[in-house]
Amino acid sequence: MSVESALEHLRDGTAPSVARAVAELKDAARSGSPEAPRHLATLAAAGVGMSQSWVKALSSLFAAALAGSASARGQLTVLSASPPPSAGAESDPNYWRRLCASVHIEDWLKPCEKKVLNTSPHMVAIEDFLPGRICDWIVHRANDNHSTGQYSSAWAFDVVDSDVVLLLTRQRIAATVGVPVAALETSRLFRYGADGSKPEFHPDQRTAVTFLVYLSDAFKSGEAPFPNPSLSHRARPGDAVYFGDPDVAEASDPRAIHEDLARTPGENAEKWVFSQWMRDRACA
Repeated sequence: MSVESALEHLRDGTAPSVARAVAELKDAARSGSPEAPRHLATLAAAGVGMSQSWVKALSSLFAAALAGSASARGQLTVLSASPPPSAGAESDPNYWRRLCASVHIEDWLKPCEKKVLNTSPHMVAIEDFLPGRICDWIVHRANDNHSTGQYSSAWAFDVVDSDVVLLLTRQRIAATVGVPVAALETSRLFRYGADGSKPEFHPDQRTAVTFLVYLSDAFKSGEAPFPNPSLSHRARPGDAVYFGDPDVAEASDPRAIHEDLARTPGENAEKWVFSQWMRDRACA
């Protein structure tokens, strides 16, 4: 059984197909596939087809990195804040074991410090929500898709396209807003181009909170405007802002702020935004 076959079963999404995908990935991992344990790490982190476990996720990333998965090696490198491995370290189990041990999962499960920008509508800012290396990794994932012909200005990722880094980002978002991770919709990555191009998106009408993480340097010198003309916020790469209230069932429309982001001046022409919509607490 191949990894590609297992991923097709995952995309099917039914319980029997997911169970078959997990079985095939485990078989492929035992046969030495470097990408099979990498996908098993994602499933363990998401709790899909198996019990959710960060310990199992890191263990599978370790196996994938040792087997030669570039994705697994990159994830462990950015999560542990380590420099890229030397050629000699790539085949050293102790090196990858040390990186796994230096990943502090508990830090991702805590809410970040928040600053209320406005009470009505409710708007909150978070400085240094993501370190720069994580921002670069997320953009790198989109560029990987570009190289394989799957690139667009609006990228939504499911469990097949996701990884442990992205799932930990979702976990931090949920903890910061104060909702269960099950309340989060599919995460999206938006690119605003030099030519004024902007992504098309269709938020769920149940959206109660919109959470944005600024990923690129294009936001360094510009203040991001908001629908409230008296409110603006200067954001740096890695900073985040969210608006809406998880305790209020009324939907908030994120279109206006995304329109403003497309017009926000910056040092670079290209802007990247990680966007997370979530349902109200009652729907979670």
